[in-house]
Amino acid sequence: MRTITPDRFEMEVLRARDPVIVMFDASWCPFCRAFRPIMERHQDEFPWSITAVLLDDMDDSLWDIYSIDVVPTLAVFESGRPVFKLDGILGVGLGEKDIERLREYIRSGAASKS
Repeated sequence: MRTITPDRFEMEVLRARDPVIVMFDASWCPFCRAFRPIMERHQDEFPWSITAVLLDDMDDSLWDIYSIDVVPTLAVFESGRPVFKLDGILGVGLGEKDIERLREYIRSGAASKS
């Protein structure tokens, strides 16, 4: 999983040719630090790249543009648009069950596997 800052979001995610799984992340978030190894452990199971976007600045516009209320949050972007989102739960974050929900979305064929 590669990590980018918000200034690289357009180039690395919105302009990507293939779908991208995005983990909205923050270095100050203990739930992100707990979820990152889970995501990394499963990254080879997914057909698309995974990009962590560091939202360390609470004033970053990505929070509002993509309605990120809690980190970590997972999203799948295809052709520059979010097509699937798993919001983190305040005080809990994300976990293994959310990895399964992401798998189910991908298996459903809802996003192209170009």
